[in-house]
Amino acid sequence: MKKKDAVLKLWRECFNDSDQYVDMFFSKVYRDDDALLLEQDHRPISSMLLQRYAMNFHGVTTSVSYICGAATTGKSRDQGCMSTLMREALRCSYDRGDTFCTLIPANEWLYHYYGHFSFSPVFYVDIERYTSAHTFRHDGNYTLYESLDSPEAYSFFREMMERRQCTVQHTEEQYHQILMDNSADAGTVAAISDGDGRPVAMAFAVPVDDEAVVKDVLAIDEDTRNAVLEELHREFAGMPMTVYGYYKPDDDELQPRGMCRIINVEQCLSIIAGAYPKLKLAMRLTDPIIAENNGVFVMSGGECLKTDTYKGKLDYDIDIEVLTSIIFGNDVTRKLLDFPAVRPFISLMLD
Repeated sequence: MKKKDAVLKLWRECFNDSDQYVDMFFSKVYRDDDALLLEQDHRPISSMLLQRYAMNFHGVTTSVSYICGAATTGKSRDQGCMSTLMREALRCSYDRGDTFCTLIPANEWLYHYYGHFSFSPVFYVDIERYTSAHTFRHDGNYTLYESLDSPEAYSFFREMMERRQCTVQHTEEQYHQILMDNSADAGTVAAISDGDGRPVAMAFAVPVDDEAVVKDVLAIDEDTRNAVLEELHREFAGMPMTVYGYYKPDDDELQPRGMCRIINVEQCLSIIAGAYPKLKLAMRLTDPIIAENNGVFVMSGGECLKTDTYKGKLDYDIDIEVLTSIIFGNDVTRKLLDFPAVRPFISLMLD
C-alpha cells in the first residue's frame, strides 16, 4: 500500500471529516514527505503529518513544524503507537532545521497528553461573542472585494499577518488551501475594499452547530474590522457569532488555542540574543527527547553559545517545557523574569 493511501485509510477511520474536505486535503495539501507512518506486519496502524510553516520571531523569520492528523487505528490504541510517532516527529523536526514545533489539540484532555512531550499551551485567542441582534457599526463606505484568489488578495493577507508579532505565517499556496478549507466547511470568506478597490479587511467564518465561528479577522483598523464583521453578520443572518480574535494585552477572556515546543534551543536563544545584544544569561537546559538541547547555554553580546566549560552562576536550571513557557510568556512573565517574552499567535491551520 502506498504511503498516501495508508495515511488516507487511517484518516477516514479516525476522523469524521466530510468527503469534500478529505478530497481537498489529500489532493491539495497532503505531501508524502510530511507524513510519518507506523506499520505492524505491513499494516498501517498510526500516522501523523509534520507540516512546514514559518513564524516571525523577534524580527527573524524562522522555520516551524505543525503536527496534525494524528491518528491510530482502534485495535492499536493504548499501545504507545502515538508516543513513538511523536518522538519520531520531534526528531525529524530537529533534523530538518525547525526552531519550534506547534500543534492544536483536538480535545481538552490532549493538552495534558502533549505536555508529556514538553509542549506548552502558549497560543491564545481573544474570544468575542455576539448575539444575532448585534450591530457592527462603522463609518466608512466600503464595497465587497471578491477577487480572493488574486495575488493582490494574498498580498493584503500576508501584510496583515506579518504585522502581528510572533505569528505563524502562511505562504501563498497555504493561503489558497485556507480558502479551499473554508469552502469545504460550508464557510464564507468576507472581504471589503476601499474607494480605490484595494482590500482593507478580510474575515474567515464557518457555521458550527447553530452559530457562526469567525476563525480570524484581518483589518487595517477598527472601522474596517466592524464593516467586514457586519458582512458576515448578514451572511449568517439570525445566528449568534463567536470571533476568535487576535489578543490584546488587556484582554479579559483568553482561551487556549494551541501548543508549542522548542525544537532547537541554540537556534531559539540565538535569535533572542541577536535581538537583545545587552542580554546576559546562563542557563542549563534539560530535554528528555532531543539530546542536542541538553547542556549549558550562555547568551552574551548578541550571541548564544552552548558550552561544556561554563563554571559560573546559572540564571536558570530548567527543562524545555519551562523554557518554552518563559520565552512565550505574557507581559507579567516579561516583567517578573526580566526576559524578553513575547506571546505568539496561530490561526487558520486547517484544523
